[in-house]
Amino acid sequence: MWLIRGEFADRGWVDVAQWFAELDFESHQHMRDIVASVLGSGVADRLGVTTSMHDLVVVSLDAKTWYYETIRVASPSSLVPVRDGCCVLVFQGRKRRGQGSHEVQERLVEEAVPAFWDMVGEKFGIRPSPS
Repeated sequence: MWLIRGEFADRGWVDVAQWFAELDFESHQHMRDIVASVLGSGVADRLGVTTSMHDLVVVSLDAKTWYYETIRVASPSSLVPVRDGCCVLVFQGRKRRGQGSHEVQERLVEEAVPAFWDMVGEKFGIRPSPS
């Protein structure tokens, strides 16, 4: 459903951070926290980002094929159902994996940043650089 084929149009983490700051929706704070964590991770140049409505759509820029697997962080205003106080992460992959090619995780917003990095590490093999 959210596979990206061909060239990925990277919006850039700084631009997305500025956009979320301008939105200033209290309910989207965990989205700003995820973006800030990527900017401070030391690996932002390995993760592409764009937005779909208020959702984050993240790909590995290490991918060598013209299919990009995606991690979508669904915002509270997403078409993906998101319960109050929760964060939803959706992985969409091209290949069958041990965990499947479509995976949905729901976590509390307080767990959004570690849940995001857990999924990025598991699916893309990318982890924040040690500080």
